[in-house]
Amino acid sequence: MPESNATNWLAIARARSLDIPDEEIARIAPSLDALTRDFAALKPRIPHELEPAVTLSEMAVIAK
Repeated sequence: MPESNATNWLAIARARSLDIPDEEIARIAPSLDALTRDFAALKPRIPHELEPAVTLSEMAVIAK
């Protein structure tokens, strides 16, 4: 059986304590998978010297 590279969006949502119903995650998972696939193809063309995007957590915003 081939190894799956699919992202477990439900596990990610639970690990980050996101309050998203399982049905909603199942509904949007195909779109998230498509975005992940499409952006992965673009990743090699991003220059290394380009500043990375920063994800701010609520605590990081509050700390400022």
